[in-house]
Amino acid sequence: MTKRFLQTSLRKSLLLAGFCILLTLMGVALSQNTRAQQGQTATQEDSAIILMYHRFGETQFPTTNITLEQFDAHIAELSQEKYNIVPLQTIVTAFKNKTKLPPRTIAITIDDAYQSILENAWPRLKKAGIPFTLFVSSEPVNQAIPGYMTWDQIRTLANDPLVTIGHHAHSHDHLIYMTPAAAAQDIAAADESYRKELGSIPDIFAYPFGEFSPALQNILRKRNISAAFGQYSSAASSNNDLFSLPRFALNEKYAGMDRFRLIVNARALPAYDILPISAEITTNPPAIGFTVDKNIRGLTAMSCYPSHLGKAADLSLVGNNRVEIRFDKPFPQGRNRINCTLPGPDRRWYWFGLPYFVK
Repeated sequence: MTKRFLQTSLRKSLLLAGFCILLTLMGVALSQNTRAQQGQTATQEDSAIILMYHRFGETQFPTTNITLEQFDAHIAELSQEKYNIVPLQTIVTAFKNKTKLPPRTIAITIDDAYQSILENAWPRLKKAGIPFTLFVSSEPVNQAIPGYMTWDQIRTLANDPLVTIGHHAHSHDHLIYMTPAAAAQDIAAADESYRKELGSIPDIFAYPFGEFSPALQNILRKRNISAAFGQYSSAASSNNDLFSLPRFALNEKYAGMDRFRLIVNARALPAYDILPISAEITTNPPAIGFTVDKNIRGLTAMSCYPSHLGKAADLSLVGNNRVEIRFDKPFPQGRNRINCTLPGPDRRWYWFGLPYFVK
């Protein structure tokens, strides 16, 4: 009787001890999982990188082409686990809703509808499972200009879940030099081609040559367009106007792996109250300034390079976080830009760019 009682008590004690150990382990696991989730949330950021390509393996056009060796190296880099490659609309939606994104969130865009996209870029991106947006100007395709895809081929791409077709106007002309009425007519002509050939009108827009103005932005805002993209080097964030989002342009000269890794690991500088308000400037040189979030330290290490100077501009800090940029030499006619960089955490640079257009 006593022996049986002792054996029963021992078994109960062992079961109870095992149960307590199980609860402890579950608690540790849940605690670790909660911390992991908290850590993941903490690393989210208001930042994304948007890359822009044109031609692939067309070495007779070096200013808009990258070699296939360069592109293969880009894909190999982006295939690493640390990068979060998403459709372009994912970034637009996050910015619109002020939702943060995982670090190193990247979208691929390709302008125009060259055959080399179909033959060289699409198979590589498809194999790697990388989504991309193709911005198509309708007139060159309608006219069957050699070197461009046909609408049948574009429809084939559009049927791929990894591919989104974007709006790139009709003539691929300089829209900022048109009257607002003529620019609106050019955009409307592309609408008709998209509706006829693809069955719907794209709701994301890329400005030809990356050129935009308040008048063009207003035209797009009145249409069924959710976001529009320029062509200037900068990480993007929700602080950007959704109708002038930046993209890093890549070609043979500027597609080396050192620069590419610098770009895809960059982060957006949280800047606001940017002056001048319009990229289409009338005072030249402009008085440029912006305010940086107070949590960003070390602004004295920032360097800003106007595209026409060949050296850094003079910077001054007003208070602790207002940056003023001054230089005496006017921007030349056409497209201009300023690139500002600042060392950031984890060896990732803040990269902040501003475009300027002088008619």
